[in-house]
Amino acid sequence: MELVPAAHGPVIAEVDMGADSFTPTVVRATVVQASTVFYDTPATLGPEVDRLAAMAGKYKVYLVMGVIERDGYTLYCTVLFFDSQGRYLGKHRKLVPTAMERSIWGFGDGSTTPVFETPIGKLGAVICWENRMPLLRTAMYAKGVEIYCAPTADPTKIWQASMTHIALEGGCFVLSANQFCQRKDYPPPPEYVFSGTEKDLTPDSVVCAGGSVIISPSGTVLAGPNYDGEALISADLDLGEIAREKFGFDVVGHYSRPEVLSLIVRDHPTRPVTFTSTSEKNDGPHK
Repeated sequence: MELVPAAHGPVIAEVDMGADSFTPTVVRATVVQASTVFYDTPATLGPEVDRLAAMAGKYKVYLVMGVIERDGYTLYCTVLFFDSQGRYLGKHRKLVPTAMERSIWGFGDGSTTPVFETPIGKLGAVICWENRMPLLRTAMYAKGVEIYCAPTADPTKIWQASMTHIALEGGCFVLSANQFCQRKDYPPPPEYVFSGTEKDLTPDSVVCAGGSVIISPSGTVLAGPNYDGEALISADLDLGEIAREKFGFDVVGHYSRPEVLSLIVRDHPTRPVTFTSTSEKNDGPHK
């Protein structure tokens, strides 16, 4: 997903509720719907993080990219964030891998659920079926997310309903990116087998149908969903619409009831092993 200030003049919001002066009113957003080259990262990209950063800097875009991250001997489903100067901003690790993913990927913790304040708005991401977790969504809203990225592997119509709901609930722009993949994009059997359906597939059979979409805070579909093939899906995001929608409904503001319903988010790193000697050393003066 790529985001840049729009080239044309700003769209003036009817209600200006104190938006930061450095934030552009309109942002151009593009969702990339494409297949990866399976089991071949260099063929898909090359040296991963450095090349992603260089691409963001070269094209002057904010880049949000899903990856499989390795930390020691554990893999995580992760989103990386880069700014338009080619700098790495941080990451989000999926809190709960979905279904059989749990046999491969680790669990993220609350320390990697960031929302980055940038000149184009407050940027965050929630991965695939994490988007069904209402408490995680609420935490993102409380952090003020304005451009909510939702990479997924879910091409269903129900997913589209979820994305519309999140846009309305959070008063934010939702950018959902999915892959469009055909059987020929994967290694042939027996190296890779689609269990239960392999015998019915041809090289051109669609195995992930895409459905990438961009939705406004009012629930209006601005671009997509695309089920036709690989594509770039773009829309201009009028950030003034966020204030207009939150005037009526702000789930963590005037429409909240904290004396009845509240949420505690443990956003510190959780580690399986802590060494007291290390902690004591860290508490001392720095040389």
